[in-house]
Amino acid sequence: MPKKVIIVINLQPEASKASTTQIEERVRNEAIIPWCKNIEEVTIEDVEASYTELRKYGISSNVAQNLVDLYTE
Repeated sequence: MPKKVIIVINLQPEASKASTTQIEERVRNEAIIPWCKNIEEVTIEDVEASYTELRKYGISSNVAQNLVDLYTE
């Protein structure tokens, strides 16, 4: 039976200077993953946007940062 793998990657700080399209293209073209035929989907999430969204709901900056850190670890 075919299997599918989900990989979550934390990018280096310099990736924040690149556009989402540039990051997606580099991941698709340069990633070397054993047993991988092709990369079907690349989803890029802006962690800062998640932090900002939590702050809109009245969550303190410390709690929001801890939640984002927990989610992205």
